[in-house]
Amino acid sequence: MLVKPCGDNTLVISLYDNLLIDYQFTFSLLQEDDRHYTSINFMATPEQANKNLDMSINASNNFNLNITWSLSSTAGTISGEEMPFIARTNIKEHRDSFSCEKFNFRLHHNITFYVYVTNFSWPIKIQIAFSQHNSIMDLVQFFVTFFR
Repeated sequence: MLVKPCGDNTLVISLYDNLLIDYQFTFSLLQEDDRHYTSINFMATPEQANKNLDMSINASNNFNLNITWSLSSTAGTISGEEMPFIARTNIKEHRDSFSCEKFNFRLHHNITFYVYVTNFSWPIKIQIAFSQHNSIMDLVQFFVTFFR
């Protein structure tokens, strides 16, 4: 995690390590010391080439959301150009699914999604999760295989 001061006495939290897939993370900015945070950034890279990457984010207060993607990255620096994907303002939650076919996870195994949460007010609790669940067909296959 990298905390960067901005010129107007605000701070930005940047997580340049990939968030783990299939885990939910909660960021509680509730203490008086957290009052100056105005932005928090996340990144995630799909682990499986044949499954969509689902993302959900929600917060206790409204926020602005920007999501971009890049074909390559290294921790702390971005070596590939980020392409804008989603921009939302004044929301409390967002869910999306990034298609493994559209983004071609098989060919682009280093694809990275960047999530920028900005313009929120203190105090705030933010929950974010990325997942790559099995499709419904995988469940059907399970029942067909084990309950014949």
